[in-house]
Amino acid sequence: MRTASIRRVGPFKYPQPHPRPEGGSVVFATSPGAFQVFFEGAICALLVVIWVIFLLIAIWVYRDAESRGMSGVLWLIVVLLFGLIGLIIYLVVRKDRVQPMMTQPYGQPPWQPPPAGGMPPPAGPAPPAQMTCRNCGSPLAPGATFCGKCGAKV
Repeated sequence: MRTASIRRVGPFKYPQPHPRPEGGSVVFATSPGAFQVFFEGAICALLVVIWVIFLLIAIWVYRDAESRGMSGVLWLIVVLLFGLIGLIIYLVVRKDRVQPMMTQPYGQPPWQPPPAGGMPPPAGPAPPAQMTCRNCGSPLAPGATFCGKCGAKV
């Protein structure tokens, strides 16, 4: 068993590294271990997730500001530059939501309340009844002078 020699630098003592058979040194390992690689990967993944959530919040602020009649681009830039503080400022100063105007579809008359009696008004004059033959009772074509079934004059 080998022991590392101690080197004095000022008031501090540092162990002297000696070579290992698999490379690197006893004190300062040159190849990262599995835990170190996992830890670095987890930190990187966490940063990416936080960045995506931050971006989604910024997009929500843009859409919300536009729906409230405010400048969406301005608030998007404020949230991107100032982060959480910009989001808090936006939530404090945002306006109430603008109610959309009720519009009728094209060509449709505006809605009117029913009359005081509760019954809707009649739709208009009734269409003329279809003429029938006096002799046999069969229906007649519009403008006919003779019945098409029995031949009687109308």
